[in-house]
Amino acid sequence: MDVLQWVERAAAAPSLLLATDFDGTISEITAVSGGAVAVPRALGALGALSRAPGTTVAIITGRTIHDVAARTAALDAAWRVGEHGAEIAAPGGEFVYRAEAPTEALDALEREAEEATRRVPGLWIERKRYSIGLHWRLVPAEARPAAFDALGAWADAAARRGLVVMRGRSIHEVRDAANDKGRALAFLVARLPPGTLVVYAGDDTPDEPAIAHAREIGGMGVYIASSERPNTAVEPDLTLDGPGAWIAFLEALAARRGGEIGEAPRLV
Repeated sequence: MDVLQWVERAAAAPSLLLATDFDGTISEITAVSGGAVAVPRALGALGALSRAPGTTVAIITGRTIHDVAARTAALDAAWRVGEHGAEIAAPGGEFVYRAEAPTEALDALEREAEEATRRVPGLWIERKRYSIGLHWRLVPAEARPAAFDALGAWADAAARRGLVVMRGRSIHEVRDAANDKGRALAFLVARLPPGTLVVYAGDDTPDEPAIAHAREIGGMGVYIASSERPNTAVEPDLTLDGPGAWIAFLEALAARRGGEIGEAPRLV
């Protein structure tokens, strides 16, 4: 099916779950994650969808719940999933699921990451409750070989502690194997009417379990391609070129499903 056919299928579903990642989908990737801002058009379309009959909207991200809630505060009726499925909050912010954090293992990996950052310029650590990441986007070209050596050794240390290593867009991130975006999507689906059509969009390795799960249950997996990550290891139903194309999809879907955001845009 082409893009418009997928829009029409989603628009016609009696019950729809529209789930999307944040970074690289409704926000452009930034050099430092703190600078990411949701595109206003995306928030407008998602807000319209959340008000449409029979429609549930969810943001499923590696960010913490509190971080993504602040960046999507305009979405009053959205579910939010943080840290790759380790925490889930219903509309209004009440937690309905929180995993147990592997604090001891993460503390040890943070100490090893700090040693790596002392050796390699531009490497920086992002520590969260359930995961820890080493970003290498800011590492200068001449230091990249040393960075990749350090990242490989750090990933091996994480694997020895039983944690999952996610190699994303200029980041290596480790988390507990018990949680991922696919399981989080299944958690939400279980709370919706039988036969709900699921649409999930993501742009990176951590999104692959959710894209695969959406397809396994008869829904739609959307991959948002980039120059950094033009392909994905799982087969999507639809590949779109960057956040702009995904936001146009959301606007078209919202206009057809009863949201009030103006005339439906053209999709090409």
